[in-house]
Amino acid sequence: MQAEIQIEPPKRFNNVPRPTVSGGTAETLSTGNTKTEGTATKGFSISDINLLPVLFHPLIEEDSYTDIRELARLMVAVTRKFTRSIDHWEFVPTDSLDDVVLRCTHRLRTRGNIDHIEVLRDDGNLRLILKKFIGNRSTVYFIPVCPIIELRHRNRPLFHILLSFVKSLPYGGLFPSCESRIDWLWEFLFEDVAYYKDNKNVMKNHSTKFYARYKTFLESYEIRDWKTLLDKYQPQKPIYKQIKELLLKAETIDFQVPFLLSVKDGYDCMFEHWESFLVVDREDSAFANGYIQMLNDCSNDYDIISAYQHTVAENGNIEPFDDGIPHRLNQLEEFINDLSELLNKL
Repeated sequence: MQAEIQIEPPKRFNNVPRPTVSGGTAETLSTGNTKTEGTATKGFSISDINLLPVLFHPLIEEDSYTDIRELARLMVAVTRKFTRSIDHWEFVPTDSLDDVVLRCTHRLRTRGNIDHIEVLRDDGNLRLILKKFIGNRSTVYFIPVCPIIELRHRNRPLFHILLSFVKSLPYGGLFPSCESRIDWLWEFLFEDVAYYKDNKNVMKNHSTKFYARYKTFLESYEIRDWKTLLDKYQPQKPIYKQIKELLLKAETIDFQVPFLLSVKDGYDCMFEHWESFLVVDREDSAFANGYIQMLNDCSNDYDIISAYQHTVAENGNIEPFDDGIPHRLNQLEEFINDLSELLNKL
C-alpha cells in the first residue's frame, strides 16, 4: 500500500497573515505605468531626512545623472503645488541648492503628507514620483475556481457567467500569464510531485492534478458576455440569487485600483500590490499555500505590506493625487470578500 503524503500548509511568518478572502475583477487591465519607469537615480525617504541648515552629505551623489539645480527647481514647483505659497521663504548667501531641496522636502512631509520621493531620469527629463502612505495591506485575495467548475453540470448558466467573469481577471494564477513568479511556482509544484513519485509516494488532491486535468479546458474556454447572461439569468436558490445580486454591483467597483498602488521603493522590491489578487484552484491548496510562502519569503527582505498611492511630477506637469483611491480599494476588497464567501458555499 502506497503512503499518502499530506500537504501541510507552509510555516508562516508574522508579517503576512493567512489569506481570509478571495478576489476577482471583470476587466483586462494594463500592468504597467510608463510614467513611473525610467533610469533610477536614488529615491529618498522624507521620513529619514532631518531639516538641517547645512547638509553633511549631498542629497544627489556626484556620479548621479541628476542635476541638483534642476531637481531644486522642480522641488520648489512641487512644494508650491501641494503646500500652497512659499513666497515668504528667506534664504542666506550660504544656503546651497541642497538646502533648498531639503527645505522643500521638510514642507512636503509636514504640510503635504508626502512620505517618499523617487527620482527618475528618462530621455534626459527629470521626473519625481511622489508617494503617500495609505495603509498596510497584509491579506492575499484568492478567488477559487473549483466551486465554479463544479457548477458545470449542476447550473450551466451560472457556470458560464462565473467562469467568464473570472477568466477576465488580469491577475496571475491558473490562466496564462507573463508573471514569472506564477510560472516558477507551477514549475516547482510539478517538480515536487515528480520527487514524491520517484520515492514511491503519492500526493493526494494536489494542485498539479487539477491543473493537468483542466489546463486545456481553461485555456481554450472562450469568454462570454457574462453581463448579458447575468441579466437574463433567473436564479431559484437563495445562494444563486445572492451571487447574481453581487455581480450586478460589479459595474460600481473600480477593479483597476490595485494597479494604482505602489510599494515604498520600487527599484529593489520584486512585488506589486496587484499581486495580492490571485486565481487559485482552492484556497487551501498546495498552489495557494506555495504562493503565500513565496510572499512570506519576499516580505523578509522587503516591505511589501505598506501601500502607497503616487503621482508624477515633471517640468510643466505636476499631476494631483487621486484622493479616492483608499475608498475605492476598500470597496473592491469588500466585494471580493463577499464573492469568496458565496463561492465557498456552493
